[in-house]
Amino acid sequence: MSNEDDWEYSINLPHTPLAVGVARGALRLILRAHGLGELLCTAELLVGELVTNAHVHAPGPACLRVRRTGKWLRLSVWDTSGEVPRIRLSGADAESGRGLGIVAELADRWGHYPLGPSLSGGKLVWCELDG
Repeated sequence: MSNEDDWEYSINLPHTPLAVGVARGALRLILRAHGLGELLCTAELLVGELVTNAHVHAPGPACLRVRRTGKWLRLSVWDTSGEVPRIRLSGADAESGRGLGIVAELADRWGHYPLGPSLSGGKLVWCELDG
């Protein structure tokens, strides 16, 4: 049964570095419109990391989905890469490689799963915030 407070938005993102800022801006509008400003800082950082990861590791477009179900806010990004995401250990002076570590640290839950050819292929990486 659907709760009237449950909702979902999807935003298609082209393969460009500009997509990260667009995704973060859209997320800000969505959360403010739904009175979830208290989740904004963490959610914006998480979306930035997920969309950046998609841009760096996938050759094609991505799709951001922002979904509220009950007390959970789920942020997910589909991309065209079938590569399994992994947390990398980065040195103190490394300029990249920390994204999924940040997601794992800040999200209440996170994960990923491949999408078969009948579902456009690629993978979906998601995280959830309790709020």
